Amino acid sequence: MSPHSIETLTTKRMRAERIAEPHFAHLVALYQDPKVMATLAGVQTEAQIRVGFEQNVAHWNEHGFGLWCYFDLETNEFAGRGGLRKLIQDGETEIEIAYAIPAAYWGQARATEIAAHAASVAFKTLNMPNVVAFTQPDNKASRRVMEKLHMTYERDIVHANLPHVLYRITRERYLANA
Repeated sequence: MSPHSIETLTTKRMRAERIAEPHFAHLVALYQDPKVMATLAGVQTEAQIRVGFEQNVAHWNEHGFGLWCYFDLETNEFAGRGGLRKLIQDGETEIEIAYAIPAAYWGQARATEIAAHAASVAFKTLNMPNVVAFTQPDNKASRRVMEKLHMTYERDIVHANLPHVLYRITRERYLANA
């Protein structure tokens, strides 16, 4: 499967589209919601969001994978963003499963669906050896998403100048539990 074939995909309840300019307004609303951003390093300005957005578009161009924006299949409403990002953590190159959803979708297992979609692409399509995810220690909902994916706690880290917990899953463990 070529990277182009993962630019638009479908999960059980959502359509995933490679992050692109038409999604920017959705991301502004997401990153300026104090509820959502309480565990994601705080509300961002539109200029900060633009910088991150451009980095995520460039990530796709450089690596052939990245973040998707998700839309509800029934309503076509923006339902979140998530995907895979290559980053350096504690001096090591890692592939992160990332996810964030609007507060209106909390409690509906959308974050789990997004994270599971990213893991499936990572392991079944891109054959990555392992992936990580991290969150602030007190974000029980996000930790639960990681645990549902059979990720295991590995260590405490500092990310975005804040304490976080890092979870990891290997391709072998993922395939054994898929």
